[in-house]
Amino acid sequence: MEKPRITVAVPSETAAEKLKYVLQRNGYAVGDLCASGNEALRKVRLSAPDILLINFDLPDVTGLEVGKIIGDENLCSVILFITSAQKDFCVSTAQDYDITLFQKPVNQIVLLSMIETVLQNRRRMQLLLKELGDLKQGLEERKAIERAKGILMKRKSISEDEAYRRIQKMSMDSRVAMRDIAMKIIELSHHK
Repeated sequence: MEKPRITVAVPSETAAEKLKYVLQRNGYAVGDLCASGNEALRKVRLSAPDILLINFDLPDVTGLEVGKIIGDENLCSVILFITSAQKDFCVSTAQDYDITLFQKPVNQIVLLSMIETVLQNRRRMQLLLKELGDLKQGLEERKAIERAKGILMKRKSISEDEAYRRIQKMSMDSRVAMRDIAMKIIELSHHK
């Protein structure tokens, strides 16, 4: 199984190297180490990590702003390092953009546990999004078949069952999906 990939964006090179060491020692692939928000955003877009660990305070833009952009584009999960003073400012935005807040100082055991939880949640979310896409596609297919049946019923003066059987037979005979047959029937009905 592929190691989860993590990008780290903290302004301190020493802190970044410590995080990298801890993460690699615990089985994560650490890609880029970034010192600014804009660099982090570029690297995330290029390397598509599973998680971005990012500090709130960065020299160019806040980690929260980077997290919002990443959330809008659904690029990866974000864990934002904050101080207790920054917490109230970040809470509502974090909820809206699926950003996990991690209050400093960084405790290694708690951080590793949080990373695992975030990864599990991300996997679950991706499965749900795939299921939703499949359901939408199935619904669109059924709509197309229903429309095509209606066209055949009207044009050929046949029953709904007969119209369905004809679409099904055309599909089997031509080895083309029923959805595609239905779309062709709909398309041809517009040309007549």
